[in-house]
Amino acid sequence: ETQRVLAGADGGLYITGLHGVVLTTAIAVANGTATALPGTLLTNRKSFVCFNAGTTKCWLGGTGVTASDVGGIPVGTQEYSPGIDMGTALIYGIAGAAGGTLTVFEVS
Repeated sequence: ETQRVLAGADGGLYITGLHGVVLTTAIAVANGTATALPGTLLTNRKSFVCFNAGTTKCWLGGTGVTASDVGGIPVGTQEYSPGIDMGTALIYGIAGAAGGTLTVFEVS
């Protein structure tokens, strides 16, 4: 169960937050090669966010992500990516130089 919709005493509906599993994975992101984030997805994943814990700027996107602001969503060092509500689609990361490390946070 990931969300609950409850009927209130006043006849209104109340939607509670996500109920599931949280998984955090640190991933070395290659320079010049798209890396799956993560390689093995959390079962029934609903949301995804990552933190750039490395020493170089990284980009997020599909399999064709490139190390440029027009080729992916940039994530600077010590910054978070935007939160992405998604299912089992794969997100890839690429680093602009050696030292790319993204910590991926998934919620089911």
